[in-house]
Amino acid sequence: MINDWILVYQTEEEYQAEVVKQLLEHNELHPVIMDKKDDEFRSFGVVNIYVAPEEAEAAKKIIQENESEE
Repeated sequence: MINDWILVYQTEEEYQAEVVKQLLEHNELHPVIMDKKDDEFRSFGVVNIYVAPEEAEAAKKIIQENESEE
């Protein structure tokens, strides 16, 4: 992964990360999921979504708008 990518979303639930990833892709962004969960104990850890720096502001706005609709 490129070192300067920006963390735009973090969750403990893998399905939530997939939903957010699909939302960002639907809006023509290019998110990357990084699973930081423990391999042996999947209930520990987080799943992060990163985007390129030039997409970070748009991604955060899309995520925020989507969360406010729920």
